[in-house]
Amino acid sequence: MKILIYDDNPDFGGHQIMACHGIEALAADPDIEVVCMVNPENEKLHDRLADSTFLTPTNDFKSLGVDLVLCIQGDVAQSTNGIRAAVDAGIECISYLAIPHCLADMGAKLGKLRDSLNQRLINAPNRYITISESMKSLLMARGAKVPVNVVNNGISEPAERNHTPDDSTFTLGLLGRIEFNQKQQEFMVKTFLAHPEVFGECRMLIAGNGPDAAKLKRLITGHDNITLLPWQNDMDVFYNQIDMLVIPSRFEGVPLVMLEALARGIPVIGSARDGMKDILPEAWTFEPKNSQALADTFSRVLKSWKNDTPALQQKILTEYSLAAFKSGFVKAVRK
Repeated sequence: MKILIYDDNPDFGGHQIMACHGIEALAADPDIEVVCMVNPENEKLHDRLADSTFLTPTNDFKSLGVDLVLCIQGDVAQSTNGIRAAVDAGIECISYLAIPHCLADMGAKLGKLRDSLNQRLINAPNRYITISESMKSLLMARGAKVPVNVVNNGISEPAERNHTPDDSTFTLGLLGRIEFNQKQQEFMVKTFLAHPEVFGECRMLIAGNGPDAAKLKRLITGHDNITLLPWQNDMDVFYNQIDMLVIPSRFEGVPLVMLEALARGIPVIGSARDGMKDILPEAWTFEPKNSQALADTFSRVLKSWKNDTPALQQKILTEYSLAAFKSGFVKAVRK
């Protein structure tokens, strides 16, 4: 079987990381030949798939002699040219989709118009692979009639955590692309500063880069209890410095940072959406963009997290392992 991997996204994020693990698992199968067609601007993806065969971009997929096209879609607006080309060539097409939310709900420019144009593509792939039952439900709600398989994201088992708690300063961590519309770092900082009765003895560590990094730097200027770090290549260095991870996003898929933190025994609080709602205890979630709810959730979890964390940590290590993901991904593609 010859499979074309198609991804036209210039950015490299969590979904590309999982896709790379899946592609490597496919390439390890002696019955599968993998070729790739990815955005030339996505240097990180090129580097990550250094051993793969890359093809010159073309809309004539039939000439490539592939049996299957696997389109990597972070959201429904990405890689649609690949889906159209596969349909035009009469080649079976799978969408590996992380976030099937409407663009209008995500706050995208001209979201309603683009949702209307994309609606005709919802059933263009022959089948979907997505990352959680919530994402499957969203796809079905948007009118998907083709088969939808769920393959949980997976992570490597972490090294033993080297963390020495500071009894005087509790450290909250935010980790991810700095983009206020989705990731809500601005909301988190304003909440942190607006509730000194809750966060007065805490500090906050933010790591990442992105389009709103300059705005975030200006926002935290003069606040010595908030530190901004660039994206971390050694994730353990970051996780060893924090006592709790916060995910205040308006929407997500299943954040890898949430799985990584939980696997290390670090408590996570997050907005009651998507992957956070699927995995975190209800008491660890809060209404999105509700500052008081976030502060109340932090206060509640601060008192009880040590009792709830061990079982959740074991669940992540068992059900969300990288080995389980690779096996499930190959099975879903070959299905």
